[in-house]
Amino acid sequence: MGWCCGGWGGWGAWSPGWGILGILGLVLNLLLFLGLLALLGLGIAWLVRQMGRRPAAPGGPDPLEIARRRLAAGEITLAEFEEIRDRLRS
Repeated sequence: MGWCCGGWGGWGAWSPGWGILGILGLVLNLLLFLGLLALLGLGIAWLVRQMGRRPAAPGGPDPLEIARRRLAAGEITLAEFEEIRDRLRS
């Protein structure tokens, strides 16, 4: 086996060393690599934004709003409402 048959240099008999696509294959591989890096960067940015968000407030209505409704319905007195309001603000 000689150089012409791909036995020594690994270049192959019909290829100048760049493969079937030639320089186009190199460019496509570079674009693929850069695209994967961009996706990785976007994924990391998304993850950082998700980690930075404050957790959602527990479900349910606002306690002060409940006290207002109870006052309006006559379930509590104005003094009781003011006490609840002061405790919630502190």
